[in-house]
Amino acid sequence: PSQYPSMAPTGAPSAYPTGTPTASPSVSVLPTLYPTVSPTNPPTKLFVPGDLAVTDTELDIRMSSGLSVKLIAETGKRPRYKDGGRSDRSFHEMMDGAGIISLEDGGYVYVSNSEIDSGEGGVYGLYFDKDGNVVEYKTLLDNTNRNCGGGLSPWNTWISCEEKGGGQCWQVDPNPNSEYHDTPRETLLGGDGGRYETVACDNRRPDRPIFFITEDHEFGAMRRFVAEGNGWESLHKGGSTTFLRILDGSRYEWTTNESLARASAAEYYRNSEGVVYHDGMLYFVAKKTKILFILNLETMTYESENTGAKFEGRGSFNAQPDQIILTNNYKRWIYFTEDGGDTPGVYVRNKDGTYHTIFEGITGSIYDGDETVGIALSPGRRKLYAGFQDAGVLMEFTRDDGMPFE
Repeated sequence: PSQYPSMAPTGAPSAYPTGTPTASPSVSVLPTLYPTVSPTNPPTKLFVPGDLAVTDTELDIRMSSGLSVKLIAETGKRPRYKDGGRSDRSFHEMMDGAGIISLEDGGYVYVSNSEIDSGEGGVYGLYFDKDGNVVEYKTLLDNTNRNCGGGLSPWNTWISCEEKGGGQCWQVDPNPNSEYHDTPRETLLGGDGGRYETVACDNRRPDRPIFFITEDHEFGAMRRFVAEGNGWESLHKGGSTTFLRILDGSRYEWTTNESLARASAAEYYRNSEGVVYHDGMLYFVAKKTKILFILNLETMTYESENTGAKFEGRGSFNAQPDQIILTNNYKRWIYFTEDGGDTPGVYVRNKDGTYHTIFEGITGSIYDGDETVGIALSPGRRKLYAGFQDAGVLMEFTRDDGMPFE
């Protein structure tokens, strides 16, 4: 690869030929740190989710028409900044759940967990300016274990969940101007501890926000924590916890009987992972059974479906669903990452229940058996971030038509 990375997305054409072609293509063992200047296929302005018409042989992925991609960071290498300098530390290993928080100057922070065990996990921040250029990378939380998923609070902090027996949920403030920036703190969300995954929040009543926490365990009952008040301190004092119990007839309840809820989890939703909230509805996935649950928080009823069952276009969403996100206005899609399979990727579910591929690893590439992680959307939704955990690559996708992701 070249000495310095290109800041242009892969959709841009090359100004010069790359040189004399070889007789046969070489096989890359690892994806290059730096993106190619042009994809294998000619770029197109029309975004067609699911056609997988564009192949990037440098990153070993196939993606939908109308997308461009560039590599932002790679595990074990120091992120390069806008000014040409580099971070004083290498990008973290085993990146996992992520979120994006806006800053006062128009920039934003890509907050990313590290799922390393033995007290070497934590949370890291990749800082971007208002134009989407990397300007800083630093540690936000350390000395924790297997920080897997997490979620954003209504007051723009990141809640990082430890997926380990006795694990906890930590609150982190990536805003350098906040009084809590240098004091990450264990919250009350995890109670006595568990193998926690992801957090979502129903903030329709700001004086009593409700947090939902999933647990990646066969008997992992979803927790519902009602906070007393709003803001940083509300996760560190007071509050009450109940647990999800699925009933007959597409009904459910929140119960204080944790044992009954854990038995219900083992029967209906064991090893739950990603969870998101929108407009009175709670969406979460159970990875072992590959089921998406949709809870109506008003009627106390639910629907469920097998993820990827109504699949359209190319690709396949056959492995385990993992993290999920959606936009604040949720006009069209829920985004899914995938754990395992020979071509793990990122997929979307349309409101009509059909699933489409955004991108996935090429068959036979180094991503075989890997998992996609770190899915997040920039403010304004014009940049989509996602990566591969084992390979340790973080990518940025944009639409060639300049439109936001829905």
